[in-house]
Amino acid sequence: MESLSYRIGGLGAIMDEYQKAVNEYTGVIRSLTPAQFTTIVDPNTSDEHCRSIQTISKHVVRSGYGYANYVLSALNKTSAFPDTDKIAIDTPTQAVHETESMLQFNIRELYDLNREQIELNLFSIRFMTRWDEEYDIEQLLEHAIVHILRHRRQIEKFLSNK
Repeated sequence: MESLSYRIGGLGAIMDEYQKAVNEYTGVIRSLTPAQFTTIVDPNTSDEHCRSIQTISKHVVRSGYGYANYVLSALNKTSAFPDTDKIAIDTPTQAVHETESMLQFNIRELYDLNREQIELNLFSIRFMTRWDEEYDIEQLLEHAIVHILRHRRQIEKFLSNK
């Protein structure tokens, strides 16, 4: 069995699970053909982010940066966030790359640079999201993980219906 390396503390556990969720998600994306990636699979949805696997992937990446922004803003920190409107996700390969880049941004900004401050405030700092829910840092990061898991499941379901 391969030896595992675990990050430190509660935030470390969250980042380990975040990485695991991203690995599962990108594993599914890697298996897609370009046609599967761009095909409209749900033309009747009211959610424009869920019409194709491509739009889901753009949504996953944008949301991942957004969650980091909530946390950093709550800590009065700034970072050089990419302009998510300009991120190209036109192929499965680009989707994998951009999803992994988003995860690395989260690991660097939250864990590597701000771990101690976040650990001290995991439960004490609360903030409102754009969807009118109040979260603490731990809840938001757990939401980020489940968000990826749910979209991975959604894609797998799309693929199983074909």
